[in-house]
Amino acid sequence: MGTLLAFPIIFILLVLQTTLFSQVTLLHGSVDLVLLWVAAWSLQKQVTSAWFWTILAAIAVAYISAIPWYVPVICYPFITIIEKWINKRVWQSPLLMMFLVTIISSIVSNGLSYVALALSGVAIPLKTGLVQVMIPSVLINLLLALPVFAIARDTAQWVYPLEVVE
Repeated sequence: MGTLLAFPIIFILLVLQTTLFSQVTLLHGSVDLVLLWVAAWSLQKQVTSAWFWTILAAIAVAYISAIPWYVPVICYPFITIIEKWINKRVWQSPLLMMFLVTIISSIVSNGLSYVALALSGVAIPLKTGLVQVMIPSVLINLLLALPVFAIARDTAQWVYPLEVVE
């Protein structure tokens, strides 16, 4: 059921990201709602379909986004790899991990987008990109990390209920 649920949730998140949340900006930084969802969903212990969600989200964002297609295809699996590594070796607190993964993934995503745009011939000064886009994007993603994590946790508990042992 977790894999079937991926299609409508990713679709709804894409619609929200491209319509409503594209208007929520801080300087020129914007929210990456799908990235936050992938990070939050991958952090849930009971989820077995994290890689399917990651690949589906990467393909969907690559299709709909104006940035080069390879940016989300590289970024989203990288987020899941980082999350799995941190989850096993570093921390056991999911909420703190959500904040750490949000910071790392936002920096990597925006940095890779900056490099891809530079390779495409779009010249943005590094200081301007950092101050006007990257740092505000990290901050606004951090603001929404907690509500997205809570919704993902509740959804994961609904899709993968824990068995009651008597």
